[in-house]
Amino acid sequence: MRTKERRQVILTRLENDKNLRIVETAEAMGVSTMTVRRDLQRLAEQGIVTLVHGGAVFNEGTVAMPTVAAREQKMRQEKNTMAAYCAGLIKEGNAVYLDAGSTAKAIAELLLERSNIAVLTHSLSVMNILAAARQLQLISVPVIYQPDNKGFFGDMTQRFIREFQLDIVFFGACAVDVGGMMSPDFTDLAVKQALVEHARKRVLVVDHTKIGCASLVKVCDLHQLDMIVTDGLANPEFIQRAKRMGLEVVQVG
Repeated sequence: MRTKERRQVILTRLENDKNLRIVETAEAMGVSTMTVRRDLQRLAEQGIVTLVHGGAVFNEGTVAMPTVAAREQKMRQEKNTMAAYCAGLIKEGNAVYLDAGSTAKAIAELLLERSNIAVLTHSLSVMNILAAARQLQLISVPVIYQPDNKGFFGDMTQRFIREFQLDIVFFGACAVDVGGMMSPDFTDLAVKQALVEHARKRVLVVDHTKIGCASLVKVCDLHQLDMIVTDGLANPEFIQRAKRMGLEVVQVG
């Protein structure tokens, strides 16, 4: 079990039980007590737990002000849960497109051990992650890198996308409402619109903080998407209206 996964298991136990003992946790996870102690020390440095003799106690914060570190950890947990659901949608033999963004990176990490999948992307972060994968096909967009957007953009990006039959595309977005998916700039807009037009299944992956927000330009109407994957705190009215438009909405976490 990798460090990130192990600490997530520890955090989940703490959230559920509010405290844990080092010896019991080490035995349950099949690791050394020193490993658990180091993990708890790291969580303590982030303000998520308080160390006590032989274990740790979960910091829920006061009623008025929960800890910032705990809230940030919760958001990371939700994003990883959404990424895991999305990775489960990908089948052997699929051609998949991963948009730029932190959720796309999380999905990419879950594909490292998968095989017989073609992954297309313009995201440098996704490329760096999947460069280590030996059993899937990684296809990068051959255009100019834009540091501000951490991806490759240009007229050739859209033309390149149109050459492929994409089974599923996973979009990230800074804003979405019942009017549609939005983008902060025109370079990102053009790529997303090409993907909307040339994918068999279009999946928008957003946490609840992006729902009901607005941005510079609209990419597409909401009904042009097929599925929305979000967390359990998403606005219920938005969820219901999206479903009435024919979208499948999945709330995870």
